[in-house]
This record gives sequence, structure tokens and C-alpha cells, in this order.
Amino acid sequence: MCTNHKVLEGAILRTLENGRGQLERRRRAVAEVRELLARVYRGFVAWGSLYGDAEVEEELERRERVFALIGELTNGYAPRSLWLEEGTRKKIENFIGKSDDLRSRFCVDVDENGYEKVRPAIARRVSKDLRSLKKEVEICLDDELAGPRQSRWRRKILRG
Repeated sequence: MCTNHKVLEGAILRTLENGRGQLERRRRAVAEVRELLARVYRGFVAWGSLYGDAEVEEELERRERVFALIGELTNGYAPRSLWLEEGTRKKIENFIGKSDDLRSRFCVDVDENGYEKVRPAIARRVSKDLRSLKKEVEICLDDELAGPRQSRWRRKILRG
């Protein structure tokens, strides 16, 4: 009887340790995705900044930087997506898709109209479109760390 109790106790401890390990991996994944997301957003903000030089070389550098950051987010997100809920994954994938779409559009606009003319539009679109998507993803990432939520009916039953 004592042996069975120790075996059961050991199994419970292993389960708890495994749960803690999963939570830690989720926290790490959320932190890393959050950082990658912020870097892409900051890259776009720098590209559309009205305070920097409008030199062609600097614009190309900013453009390439955004392209590289989107690639880093895409490649960095993929292995971490395993630890995220489906809703969060969809929001992140939406952000990546919108980022890539905006990057493509801005490149065409700059090539056709010049950076100086397009730069204010880049700043507006990033502020309007990308910021709201970034905030949506951040809310989902915060929810990931909060853990599973109890449904209303379960809370009522537990309260008595």
C-alpha cells in the first residue's frame, strides 16, 4: 500500500513539473513573439518617419530592414506557434500578412512616386492599420499568459 502511494505521489509531482515546464515555454514563446512583433512595427515607423533624411540610400536601407524584420518574425513565430492558442496564432498571422502587404504596397508607391511624397502616407497607414493589429496581438498574448479562463457557469457552481 505504501509503495502504491509513493508511485502515485511521484506521478503527481512529474505531472506538476511538466505543467510548469509547459507554462515556462509558453511564457518564453510569448515574450519572444512580442519582441519580434515590436521590432517589425518599429521598423515600419522608422521607414515612414518624417524626421529622418529622405535620401534614397537611407530609404532603401529602411525598406530592406523592414523586409528582414518581417522575415525574422515569420521564421521566429513558426516554431513558437506550437505554444500559442489558435486565436492568437490567427491574429499573428494576420499581422504578418498585413505587414507584408503594406511593405509591398509601400515599395511600389515609393518606386513610382518617390520616397518624399510617399513617406507621410507610410506614417499614416502604419499608425492606422498596423498599430491596431499590433494591439490586438498584444491583447491575445496577454491572454495567453493569463491562462485558461473559467466559463461563467463553472464560476457560479464553484461559488455555490
